[in-house]
Amino acid sequence: MAKERKKKSRQIKTTGQWWIGVAAVTIGALVIWATLRMPIHETAPRSEVHPPVTVSPPMVSRRLDLGSYGVTITDSAGRNRFLTIHPVVEVQGKGTWSGLRAVRPAMDAAIENPFMAFPDLARVPDSIVARDQLKSVILHSIVPVLARADPGWRITGIHLQVVVKAMPVH
Repeated sequence: MAKERKKKSRQIKTTGQWWIGVAAVTIGALVIWATLRMPIHETAPRSEVHPPVTVSPPMVSRRLDLGSYGVTITDSAGRNRFLTIHPVVEVQGKGTWSGLRAVRPAMDAAIENPFMAFPDLARVPDSIVARDQLKSVILHSIVPVLARADPGWRITGIHLQVVVKAMPVH
């Protein structure tokens, strides 16, 4: 009888191990299946944070008429003439146009003093060098005024319209 007991206990142990083996294989298969079905990335990819897009107004080119400035000069023949210089500034920027027009009186004052103090006004009608020097003086005077008035604009060029007329005879 002792031998029979041993056989039964061995059968119970073997039968129990067989079910454990089947359960382990099944659980292993489920783990492999679940692993294969999982997404490749465990966490969602980080989205890049972009700054908000601000729509800025487009760059605009404008011409700003700075008025007319006149003076009496003596030409190379010794005749008195009336010289009129009409500066026109080309500006480019994104600022408000009304801001530029509002600053015109301040620009007039900034132009008038250097214009009247310019030493070679009699040469301006005939000399490109004298004209360029006068342009430089005018630009040097008005750039700070424009920057204070509206920093959205910058000067890209200046044109001087020069007219010389004979003095009227009385």
